[in-house]
This record gives sequence, structure tokens and C-alpha cells, in this order.
Amino acid sequence: MIENERELTEEELNRILEGKLENLKAMDQIGKNANYIKELSDIALIQLQLKKYEESENNYMICLAHFKKQKDRLGQAAVYGVLGVLFFEKSEYSKSIKLYEKAFNIYKELNQILEQITCLKGMGNNYIKLNKLDDACDIFLDCSAICSDHNDIYNFLDCLGNLIYIHEKTEQWDVVFELYKKTLKAFKELNDNKGIITSYFNLGILQKKNDNIEEALRYFKKGTNRAIDSNYSGLILKGLSYVGECYFYLGEKKEAKNQFIKALHIAKKNKAENAKIQLNVLLQSLGLQDKDIIEELRKYEEKKD
Repeated sequence: MIENERELTEEELNRILEGKLENLKAMDQIGKNANYIKELSDIALIQLQLKKYEESENNYMICLAHFKKQKDRLGQAAVYGVLGVLFFEKSEYSKSIKLYEKAFNIYKELNQILEQITCLKGMGNNYIKLNKLDDACDIFLDCSAICSDHNDIYNFLDCLGNLIYIHEKTEQWDVVFELYKKTLKAFKELNDNKGIITSYFNLGILQKKNDNIEEALRYFKKGTNRAIDSNYSGLILKGLSYVGECYFYLGEKKEAKNQFIKALHIAKKNKAENAKIQLNVLLQSLGLQDKDIIEELRKYEEKKD
């Protein structure tokens, strides 16, 4: 029941909560044993999801006292971690960091790798909220190193995403470029075509931003070719538009026109009205009138067939 909470409505969660609170009353007669603490922990989690923060915190503190009494280090770490989530949601970011640190230290002592990664990500997100970007950067670098050492590519990508966000905010574009190259490599390891295509496009956008149009064109072409191989029409459309713009900036207007016409054909086929409007504007900027665009599209479609 608890595993599927995110799919449940508030009304359903409240109904489950009422039932569990009744169970807890009955269990209280027996005493606060392990089953009682498990039920109380479930209750606290539901309360957290219902944003009943004070009640949730109080119940987690009872669980924490139990785990301390039992000298259960993993139990203590789990409570500290979830309290880190609770205070993050309450926007009490400094307190959340301290709780994540307590959880992290126990998990490190017990060599629980995935849990260490989760705590570091939580701490990093708190530092971002506090606008302490240097601290956040240090945390996500540490976290990405652990992910890399243990071949956890998904969490590694998550860390890279946060590092990219931080360096984009501080406009350190050279660092962002290197981070996107790392994301490209990670997506290739996962054979994630959408991730690979997006990484190529992002690398192209950064090169275009630096007025390195030929390099931008190379990345955009790689992304577009991968999109064509994967048959992702939306990404093909985006890629052809990027490629066409690069040819335009390089003064190769005929090739730019060809790319925009290809893209217009895909936009028409997929009924992507906004894209059709934008592509018509781009073609008009090349000096084509409406009748010319219609004629070029007709010739392209005849040749394609």
C-alpha cells in the first residue's frame, strides 16, 4: 500500500491513515515493539505526503528514540534521511542539510553506497535553494565521483544535471560544455537515444553561442542523424531547424533552404502548427515568398516519393 502512495489521492491517503491510526491504538496495548514502530513509521510517511509536517516529525522522533535505544544505526539513518526530506519540503534548508549529514555519516560508516548518494543529492539540492552554489557544486562533485566509482550511471547523470544547472547560473560555459560531453558519454553507455540526441543538440547550442558555427553544425548533424535513425519525428524537426540555421549563418542559403523545407515537410506530416509557422518565417527570411515555399515543398515531396 505504502509503495504506491504517489498514485493515491489525498482522500485515499487520509482513509489509509485513519485505518493505520486505529491499528496503532490496538498495538499500543501490546507495547511499542518493532511492529508498532513499523506502523508508526508508515503513518509518519503518509502524514509527510499529506503535508502534516508537525505530526509526521513527532512520529519520526518517536521512531528515532526507539532506534537509538535499540542501537539500530540503519534505523537511525533512515529517520534522519526522511527528516531531511521533511525539512526540505518545509523550506528549512539549513536544518535539512544537518539531518542529511547525520544520515550520510552513518551510511558512510556502514558502507551503504546508494544511501550515501541519496543524502549527498539531498544536501546539494538544499545548498542550491540557499543559493550557496559553491557548496552545492562541491557536494555534487563528490556525489558524481561516488556514482562513477560504483557505475551508478543514472545518479551520475542526475549529479551532472545539477552541476550543469549551477554552472549555467554562474555562466561558466566552458565547464558546462565539458559536463555535456560527460552526459553524452553516459547516455551512450546506457544506449539512451533521446539522451544522446539531446546532448548533441546541447553541445551544438553552446558552440553556436560561442560563434563556433562549424562545430555547432557538426554536433547538430550528429544529433539529427541519430534522431532520423531512431525515428523521433519531433527531434528530427528540431535538428533540421538547427542545421538549417547553421547553414544560414555560414552563408550557405541554398543548403539552409533545403534543411528548412525538409523540416517543413515533417512539421506538415505531424500537424505541428507552431513549427510550420516558424519554418515559414525562416524560409521567408531567405527571400522565399509563400508561392515559392509551396513549390519547393511540392518538389521535395515529389522527389522523396
